[in-house]
Amino acid sequence: MSTEEPLVIQRLPPFIAACCLLVYWGAVVSKALRAMRKQKQDVNLIPRERTGRWLRLIWIPAIVAWCVQPWLALRTKSLAGIDPLGLVVGFAGAGVCLGATIATFSCWREMGKSWRIGINPSEKTKLIFTGPYRIVRHPIYALSILLIWATLATTRTPMMLLLTLLHSILMQWEARREEAYLLEKHGDAYADYMKRVGRFFPRAQSYR
Repeated sequence: MSTEEPLVIQRLPPFIAACCLLVYWGAVVSKALRAMRKQKQDVNLIPRERTGRWLRLIWIPAIVAWCVQPWLALRTKSLAGIDPLGLVVGFAGAGVCLGATIATFSCWREMGKSWRIGINPSEKTKLIFTGPYRIVRHPIYALSILLIWATLATTRTPMMLLLTLLHSILMQWEARREEAYLLEKHGDAYADYMKRVGRFFPRAQSYR
């Protein structure tokens, strides 16, 4: 093995994670802008309610920092030696990053024109119960949490850990806020859905 090969191997997991994040968040911004421009559809890129706007002040910098972390990790890898366990964890995380990114695109397709990235209290969108939404209520949020934990596996730094915990908490909070909004708009239809289908994890009755 040449002196360069260990460095290349160590850099692969964060590089894969960095590329996945570039595709993932690039697609989010692209979808939002395309919907507003071509479909004249407000996807709540800037939420219409105050709490959502305040959350953006925390969330947007956190997402930017998340996307930057794997690229920074590429600059800090050294030739000091390869940690076999760390490498296994890193490649496992990179694989999960790929899977979560691909699965998220499937969720977006299922959402169709109901796809939003914020809450508009005056809007009532169509409920989606098909595809991954038959298994969990918030598959996009669940995959986003999975994606950031997988990124942490490839980029094990204190900052990445902090961002992972912050994003996971915010996703939990946003899911609960969205559920309160959907209960108000759809009443019993959504309440029954909540009883049958888990928030982030499947329930046995979800498959019936």
